[in-house]
Amino acid sequence: MASSKRDMEERIGFIKLWANYVKNTPNSKWSRQQNLLINSVMKSASQDAKLYLRVKKLVTR
Repeated sequence: MASSKRDMEERIGFIKLWANYVKNTPNSKWSRQQNLLINSVMKSASQDAKLYLRVKKLVTR
């Protein structure tokens, strides 16, 4: 099986798994989990941007 086909099947499998989880889990539980994930990603992105700017200042000196 080609890698891209296997990747697509894995993605579709995960989407089906997640859809089933959302359908069968109380909104308050999965939305809280999503909130934690999104906040973590946003915090990491912010830290990465700040680090990038600090490194860029050091390199351009």
